[in-house]
Amino acid sequence: MKTTAIAPKERILLIDGLRGFALLGILIAHITYWFNAGPTPNDIFQKYTNDIGFQIAGAFEGIFISGKFYTFFSFLFGLSFALQMESKSFTIGRFVWRLFILGLIGLAHSLHWRGDILSIYFVVGLFMILFRNASDKVLIIASLLLILNLPIRIRDGYRFFYPTPPPTAQQQKQNEQKNKSYWDTVKKGDYRELLTVNVPAIVDKFDFQFDSGRIYITLGYFLLGLLAGRRKWFAKWEEHRLFFKKWLKISGFATLGIIAVAVPLGIFFGSGEPKPWFNLLMSALYDVHCMLLTIFYIVGMTLLLQKKSWQGALQNFSVIGKMALTSYLSQTLIGIILFYGVGFNLMGEVNPWICLLMTIPVFVGQIIFSRWWLSNYTYGPVEWLWRSLTYLRWQPLKRGDLVAEF
Repeated sequence: MKTTAIAPKERILLIDGLRGFALLGILIAHITYWFNAGPTPNDIFQKYTNDIGFQIAGAFEGIFISGKFYTFFSFLFGLSFALQMESKSFTIGRFVWRLFILGLIGLAHSLHWRGDILSIYFVVGLFMILFRNASDKVLIIASLLLILNLPIRIRDGYRFFYPTPPPTAQQQKQNEQKNKSYWDTVKKGDYRELLTVNVPAIVDKFDFQFDSGRIYITLGYFLLGLLAGRRKWFAKWEEHRLFFKKWLKISGFATLGIIAVAVPLGIFFGSGEPKPWFNLLMSALYDVHCMLLTIFYIVGMTLLLQKKSWQGALQNFSVIGKMALTSYLSQTLIGIILFYGVGFNLMGEVNPWICLLMTIPVFVGQIIFSRWWLSNYTYGPVEWLWRSLTYLRWQPLKRGDLVAEF
């Protein structure tokens, strides 16, 4: 067995910090509603309907979190792709193999939690190969059209003029029974039943991705991240400081403008019988809102994390970001232990505003663990396995270790 010393590549601390912040947002999005990635029966929320804490938590999650951090994380994935392309060891074959391994990890993750995003990244990531040599202009146009969910806008426009019949009462009853069955399995089932119920859910997940347009939006942010990496927005961020400040103002004020338009529309037209034009308009405004707030978070955190007063936050976010895959998967493990029937079974039993507060000890615990791990080891445990399988050689895990080929 041949051994050689391979040092890890120099990392960009800012990107790790942004990745850690994105994982905080993802944790909030998932923990607020009990890490339930499936449909929630209608009666579960009824007991919280008149609770002010529930309403505040729901408004906060809906306005500031939902739909904004899977996009943030996707942007960073595209940025990482751009950095890989600069490496002399980068090949298309290695990238596909690396994606394939990520897809296998995602498949195992999906069997435990149907909200997995890694299996989506495997599929969408393959399209990055087609765009690797695209011009900046093509990347800008393609990313903008996808981020604004153009395929779904076209579909919804067609349905506006040629509406499909609504589900029958029997179909609605069947859907509700299906939702209740899944909920009961997660709440009361054992480990084997949890795995079994999540097998068909993998297909349901992709149906949701295409039906909602999230899979197109994800690709759009991949491409925007590729553009950012190519233009060195973060590797040489000082040269782009004014660019970041400009987009902070644009995205911030535009977000306020969207809210100023959407709130009156909701008040005057949101009640009563469903209005197809209203739903079409609000859906489009929501996608624009998510895009603007995602950009605001990216450029805003980039500026903040470079301030001297924020260096402590940068260090804390970056240790999570260096172990992003491990941290993402461990969040699911914590969620299952806390909320599922195989653990403490708190799903639906704890008010979402309390769940929102639980983000603090969980994320702090992840920071403490990541700091300890990285003080002793070169990579996070899942990152080490992923990297070792990618290069088909055991990578150094403990600091000072030699690398060994299979």
